[in-house]
Amino acid sequence: MNNKNFIIAFTLIAGVVLIQLVSKEQPNTLDNQKESNVISQQLPNRIRIGNLIARVPDTWKAVKPSSSMRLMEFQVGINNSDASMAVFKNIGGTIDDNLERWAGQFGFKLIDKDVKITNEKINGIDFHIISILGTYKNTMAFSAKGSQPKNNYRLLGAIASTSDGLYYFKMTGPNAIINSQIEEFSYFIQSLKYENIG
Repeated sequence: MNNKNFIIAFTLIAGVVLIQLVSKEQPNTLDNQKESNVISQQLPNRIRIGNLIARVPDTWKAVKPSSSMRLMEFQVGINNSDASMAVFKNIGGTIDDNLERWAGQFGFKLIDKDVKITNEKINGIDFHIISILGTYKNTMAFSAKGSQPKNNYRLLGAIASTSDGLYYFKMTGPNAIINSQIEEFSYFIQSLKYENIG
């Protein structure tokens, strides 16, 4: 082997060895991406609701929806079955129609002072947020017990307007429980982000 061929061969071998040494010190980006995807899917308290991603408070527990109209349902509060957060999507009617219906379940109209409504933009999503306190009679209840009037009940609700329709978040229960969950409700609503998966 002449000197020229020897130098070329030596340079190639040295290059391969150098690449291997450098790559040993560098993380494998493909493996990192796989690991990152696994971690993001396993983050605690994150949940997908249609095209929305949300963080679920520690004191909420996902339960089987009590009707087929509900996308999801949560018990709110620790060891509590008296208060719940129901999630719906595209249930028909305008935003005002549904806010009016919720107010009507307490015997109010939207113009009544007992019905508090605010509009907010959160993470680029338009929200209508409602709070009502009074005697609750759920006209959509699926049992006789569910439709019985409940005194000193509260509703915290939000309607999110997204490019794939309206999402409804309706928390109801005894005022004492709902009052204790105001921060959790806010945490949940503030965490909602739109992520279209088609």
